[in-house]
Amino acid sequence: MTLTKQPIDFLIYLILFGSAIFVNKYVLSVLKFTYPTIFQGWQTLVGGILLRVLLSNKCLSVSTTDLDKPGFISLLPSFLFFSAGIVASSKALANLSVPMFLCLQNSLGAVLYLMDVAPSFRNVAGPVPLLATLTTIGTAVAAVLSDIDMTFSDSPYFWMLVNLACMAVQALHSKIADARYTEVDRLYFSYVFSVIVLAPVSLYLEEAFEVLHFPNAMRYDFYAGCLLSGILGLFLNLSLMKVRKQTHFSVVDASGRLLTSLLALATFNDVTSLTVKILIGVNLFVGVFVPIPTISAAEEPDELTEPLVEGA
Repeated sequence: MTLTKQPIDFLIYLILFGSAIFVNKYVLSVLKFTYPTIFQGWQTLVGGILLRVLLSNKCLSVSTTDLDKPGFISLLPSFLFFSAGIVASSKALANLSVPMFLCLQNSLGAVLYLMDVAPSFRNVAGPVPLLATLTTIGTAVAAVLSDIDMTFSDSPYFWMLVNLACMAVQALHSKIADARYTEVDRLYFSYVFSVIVLAPVSLYLEEAFEVLHFPNAMRYDFYAGCLLSGILGLFLNLSLMKVRKQTHFSVVDASGRLLTSLLALATFNDVTSLTVKILIGVNLFVGVFVPIPTISAAEEPDELTEPLVEGA
């Protein structure tokens, strides 16, 4: 990737990231579509169909590998945690403010960085990243403790914890998963698995029946939001695969969370206290100085460094 093209790729990523957060928050909180198995099942269905079209028409610069039995067994944990993670993410975002949601997401990168350097601390980039990492984790914990009530088991913080745990396990599992499958392969098969699993789960939890009485079901912005959520989610994932191994990505990613949070304060109703807002602000600011552990070339094929969409 050339230096002149890198800023454009980062800008596309930031636009997709902010747009995906805003669209999902609008559907979940403003329209109050609180049926996560239906919502995420729809997202993965739209994303899976669109990704299949892109792959079938050779629009992506990566080749695909058929999923055989050994591959399925190897990738099954990733499929399970992907499905659980996106459902938990919806339940968390529906009831948390965007800044708090992104603050807690910020802490995941800090924890993964600590896990990456903790065995010997010889790979620490310097005192500033380490201090920023500890501050990010500390402010995230303090923000939650300042805002949480004692009914944690049914709170959005519980679901956020589930989401972060699933994301962390996915990140660690990718290091040992079957190397024949690229990130695009894993994303597509995760979409297919989620659609297959979430459909019966929605029936079991009776969400498929409750959604029939959803009061905003006939609104055009509801249909547009649901469709956009699937499209934006797919292209955000593809953009992330393209830019996350590039220089300065950790700074761009953290800056995107900070900017998205600021815009969200002016867009969505936020009733968090001033103390919590200050803690979130410190968290998002110092997160810019936390390095994001990168995937080595041995773990992902070199072709992922090329444009994922031909002509991009």
